[in-house]
Amino acid sequence: MMEMDARTRARYEAWKRRKILKRTVTMGALSLILLVGLAFGLASCGRDSENGEYENGDSYTENTTDISYDDTTEEPEPEETEELTEIEPEETEELTEPEPTEIEREAVVFCGLANPDDAIMLSDEEALSYLALVNRCYRVSSEFEPGDLSAVDVESVNTNWGSHLLRESAARALEEMFQAAAAEGLVLLARNGHRPHERQVMFHNNAIASWGLEEARRVSAVPGHSEHQLGLAMDITAHSIDARLIEAFAETPEGIWVNQNAHRFGFIISYPYGREEDTGFIYEPWHIRFVGVEVATEMFNSGQILEEFLWYNN
Repeated sequence: MMEMDARTRARYEAWKRRKILKRTVTMGALSLILLVGLAFGLASCGRDSENGEYENGDSYTENTTDISYDDTTEEPEPEETEELTEIEPEETEELTEPEPTEIEREAVVFCGLANPDDAIMLSDEEALSYLALVNRCYRVSSEFEPGDLSAVDVESVNTNWGSHLLRESAARALEEMFQAAAAEGLVLLARNGHRPHERQVMFHNNAIASWGLEEARRVSAVPGHSEHQLGLAMDITAHSIDARLIEAFAETPEGIWVNQNAHRFGFIISYPYGREEDTGFIYEPWHIRFVGVEVATEMFNSGQILEEFLWYNN
């Protein structure tokens, strides 16, 4: 190469310096750009989850599109939809509960018109029941007599044969009933209690002699058919009717009280008013018979006679 002169060399050195300066400035500018970009990147990575950070640390880039939101923006109207009509239920046949009907019961067979000569005889064991039934269909033997007869300690009349007797439970119940009546100022009188077969024969024969056979059977039991022989029946009366056994007893204060309270002590009125055709006996408000408190109360509340109670309760 040809050796340059001093002027040329000077020009060459000046150009060289300008070139180096230009490169330096360029490199400096690039370095500055890189530093700014790096700083921006580090700042982006440091944002929290509200600025785009996921829980696992991954980040996402926000959409920087400028979108403004108006709080008063109206909600879009719903699209028109086909109107649905309620389907009417099909008509169904109305079901109605059947009205309750009373339990059909077989009619009671009463013995009021039966012939006592055809009656069935109860065993002695059956006759000892407090519910033993003696009427024109059933009777007891001439030898039957309860073994637990007891004197009744109450005010009495017609004691030609000694104290009036009843079976033990009936005797004590009658005493309680008389005491309860006395507590209300009423005096009851006992007139006829247990009556053995032979005495019933005498009573019945006297009735036949006075009124004839058919009428006698309405007012006096045929021997063997009397509740008095069971030791469960008592005829009661009051001083106001001279201690007689007559229908008027029902109208006395004593008779009214007995009618309304006898069941509380286990007694029933065996031959009530209006039931002669069923029982075979005239109305006897004075004749009470022991069956026990539970049965007597049920019969009193239902208006039954013993034949009906036994029929419906086997």
